[in-house]
Amino acid sequence: MSQQTDNRLLDDIELSNRQEHKLSYQIGKAISDSGINQIGESRHDLKSQFAGEFRGSHDINANIGITSYASMDKLQSQMHVLGTYCFAREGCNDLRQIKPEHIENFLHALVDCGYARNTVQSYAAACNKIAVILDRVNQIDTPRTETWSKAIADCKDEISSCQAKDTNTRAYADPQAIVDNLPTDRMQLAGDMQLHYGLRIADATKIDGSKLDGLTLTVSSSKGGQDLRITLSPEDAQRVRDICGDNKLDLRQSDYRSALQDACAATGQEWTGSHGLRHNYAQDRIHTLVGQGVDYCAAKGIVSEELGHHRSEIIEVYLR
Repeated sequence: MSQQTDNRLLDDIELSNRQEHKLSYQIGKAISDSGINQIGESRHDLKSQFAGEFRGSHDINANIGITSYASMDKLQSQMHVLGTYCFAREGCNDLRQIKPEHIENFLHALVDCGYARNTVQSYAAACNKIAVILDRVNQIDTPRTETWSKAIADCKDEISSCQAKDTNTRAYADPQAIVDNLPTDRMQLAGDMQLHYGLRIADATKIDGSKLDGLTLTVSSSKGGQDLRITLSPEDAQRVRDICGDNKLDLRQSDYRSALQDACAATGQEWTGSHGLRHNYAQDRIHTLVGQGVDYCAAKGIVSEELGHHRSEIIEVYLR
């Protein structure tokens, strides 16, 4: 994982010298006190040692120490990225204060920044290891290995929506053709909700017809627990009524994602994830607002709010 990749998330985050020193000290002390540093020992022998204590390869691998310098460097780098994010964005001033919801927000932020799937998965695995480290040096009533693991599992579908590898842009050349090639009206509705209103996959696949009031659709419990209110076109409002009635759309994300991939192939476009439709929305919406005379910086702020970010600088990621 390159330093350039790490900087993508941190390019608008700056810790004070005092915070940076505190974070570096806490990382070094946590690693030292936890006994996770087992460089030079046999990973095979350690697996055999833990086999009787833990069930399943996931728990065994999570609890095995770090046995190589390369792995230690990578873990320290990932701990620094997580810590920097939590200090700057979640108000933490100690690694021990990181909560499950912070882990979930961190992984969502990686997805929003356009990280490749394997990179986000690598950070998720690092979070599991960091939970082990912090549990060893600061025991709490419910271990972090349980609560953080659940938070990571809750992000699984969104992580799966990431593109397989980094690309210069995630926006599609002809996104409407992709949506139009989806096999059912319900999937096409979800696709249009992403393309024309910027919804995340988790929200688009579970829109609720009972939350439609006139042309205003409320999306409850979006990322971070926030409620989004979007104004639909009359045509799309009627589609929601016709397809959902007073019920949820309730599509399986995996089925919808698979159909999107097939539609990409059918239209000759490279799959960049369902999030790519949100990139198309952001780019088109910025263009529309600026064309209406809205200042560019103000337009970024508007689109940031519409996407549920509340930070205009993150929109730069969508405009690549």
